Amino acid sequence: MLTQAQFAPQVGFEGSTAIHKNDISFVDWANDAEIIRGYKNSAIPVNGFVDFGIVENALQIADGNPNIISLGDGGEVVLTFNHPIVNGIGTDFAVFENGFLKEENSDLAFLELGFVEVSTDGEQYVRFPAVSNLPSDTQINSFGFIDARYIHNFAGKYINLYGTPFDLSELIPLVHNTTVNLNNINYIKIIDVVGTVNTEFATFDSLNHIVNDPYPTEFSSGGFDLDAVGIINNVTNSLNEITIFPNPVAEILQISVNGLDVKNIQIYTMDGKLVFKSNTIMPEINVSQLTSGLYLFFLETNNSALKKVFIKK
Repeated sequence: MLTQAQFAPQVGFEGSTAIHKNDISFVDWANDAEIIRGYKNSAIPVNGFVDFGIVENALQIADGNPNIISLGDGGEVVLTFNHPIVNGIGTDFAVFENGFLKEENSDLAFLELGFVEVSTDGEQYVRFPAVSNLPSDTQINSFGFIDARYIHNFAGKYINLYGTPFDLSELIPLVHNTTVNLNNINYIKIIDVVGTVNTEFATFDSLNHIVNDPYPTEFSSGGFDLDAVGIINNVTNSLNEITIFPNPVAEILQISVNGLDVKNIQIYTMDGKLVFKSNTIMPEINVSQLTSGLYLFFLETNNSALKKVFIKK
């Protein structure tokens, strides 16, 4: 029996890595998807496939129930984006599902899990090494609950409107001799976990543990329910489309946007407090009143969001 609870906890508990859909770090969302539906119950294929939701429900910003698309047992979806995803600092993207807490302030939640894979060319994928330390001697029933501290690198770890984070740097040891370039990710694939403990149909994690999650979910919305995929680091973050200088800065921050059609500019502290906003572009900003430290410069255009970090002396 696996009993070790060693990973980040559910939303609302210290140490949770969940990211709310309105977090300022998101710069892009999926803009297209292709789905292969899975069975309502892989053990009884005659009962047919799930059919809840449409592809458009998985695109753009996360908006929660009922705007999701269900994958069914072993179903999968491949998402594409406006710009390639890159291996930046920290979390690079987050996947949103529609799980819910057992009760208010509970550390248990109804969670339907999925594997996450990335690809550069849409042909060869590399999977994040997911781990489940959930006991597999007793089946989690159709409406059972999971403690997030027992699972890692599964999409669906967190509840509705909170994304599960993924860091491409974890894949560095796995991409050698593949076509996967971690600074040019164009596809994200999510594959539903078939949560049965019956070894004939079970799903196994990266350590060959059976993955136990609610099963069967034999209804039209069964399996992993995708809400959205939000991008934090993409190629626009590393392009010279915006330049801010000097950096570090004491008083006047100079701004160059290279002809971009700018909707607004904002400056945030690294803990998310808005300290400056303008709906018009300007060549410079006086930041002398800001306290010393790191700040996030955030610029929104008609089709993307760009960000830079600067240091106030």
